[in-house]
Amino acid sequence: MFRDNILSVLKHLVMSDELADSSQYRHGNMVFFDLLGLTMLVYPAHVGTVINYIVAVAAVIYLSGKCLLTSCAGCVSGRHVICAAGRYMRDLVCVVCVLVLSWIFSLVTLLFVAWLVTLMGRSMFWYSHIHAAVFLYGSAAVCILLLIHTLVKNRCYRIHFIYLSRGTKRVLAVLGSVFMLMFVLVSCGLFFPYSADPSSPRPKRVFVQHITRSFHTLNGSLQSSDSGLCINDLDYTGMQHITPHIPQINDSISTHCQDWLPYYGYTRKSWYLPAPEVSPKAPLEVQLLSRQETQWGTVKMSFEVKGPSHMSLYLHPHAGASLSSWSFNDWNFVFYTHGLDAPVWRFWIEILPLKSSNVSPDEGLVSLAITAHYLSGSDGRSETLESFLKRFPAWVFSSSWISTYHMYTY
Repeated sequence: MFRDNILSVLKHLVMSDELADSSQYRHGNMVFFDLLGLTMLVYPAHVGTVINYIVAVAAVIYLSGKCLLTSCAGCVSGRHVICAAGRYMRDLVCVVCVLVLSWIFSLVTLLFVAWLVTLMGRSMFWYSHIHAAVFLYGSAAVCILLLIHTLVKNRCYRIHFIYLSRGTKRVLAVLGSVFMLMFVLVSCGLFFPYSADPSSPRPKRVFVQHITRSFHTLNGSLQSSDSGLCINDLDYTGMQHITPHIPQINDSISTHCQDWLPYYGYTRKSWYLPAPEVSPKAPLEVQLLSRQETQWGTVKMSFEVKGPSHMSLYLHPHAGASLSSWSFNDWNFVFYTHGLDAPVWRFWIEILPLKSSNVSPDEGLVSLAITAHYLSGSDGRSETLESFLKRFPAWVFSSSWISTYHMYTY
């Protein structure tokens, strides 16, 4: 969604007259005010500052004048003036409290409605039907605000509100009817969240990685390996709308974020579907250059890695050991990128083994995993991946590539 917004802004700027004649924007910083989605008001930032000060001063003058007029009406002494002014300020504080309370109740109501919509599996219906969200949540919010104000008006006669109508029953009935109608329509699934319409696309974004994972023992030999398609979604609906089109992608193959999956980014949940092995023409090469014990009791290991332009490094010290230092910042995850004709990637780590640990030396001190991401070229595609992507519906926008995952123990 963010990239779509940026693309729309760039297209508008390129095709607009602002770039051809920018003299009208010589004032410096500008304020862009969206007026209810109908039009865009543009004015210099210093004008906005002046407007803010004028509104603040006008509010202070109005409240002060209202306080003085109310306190002076019918008063015969200075003491009565002070008492009347105090009552007015008390009423003003009560009004502010009622307003804040109505906002809180309105927010809680909207959160409850959103929770019900989520339970029904209708999340993100607003993505392609923003008007439906306006009618559903807008009617609920206004209804709660108006209901609280009506109750306060009927019970607290000393608090003055300005109403455009004498009664609010009809307005509340209309708002309640609109809310119930929209709630029923949303719960029935009438508003599908995604669209492949080129004029107004609302895509479902997913990451699809065709991966092969290899796990190595302490002596470097291959212990086990597997291959599959790792699918990551980028919104709240998960795979619930994709499962009817591709039944193999369901919750039975879902898994939460683990360090043994070659994630390119950060996702909360993935789906792992078994698939044939991938064999890039330029496979990842990992070499332990040196291993030595330092005078302060740590084990320093130096590595050399040769691979594609994007690689991920994961480090997991075993029980009884800890990371003392390494050639990166204080993180256990590193994402490494480089351009063309870059030198090999070299780094080092220092592991501190605990003397009191009962861990067997055969288990090693640390697990080091490196993922190679092949984003372009022939190594970035496979027949299995291409045929799988064709099964997605038209409203799915997929980013796909090949990844290999290698875990070593040292």
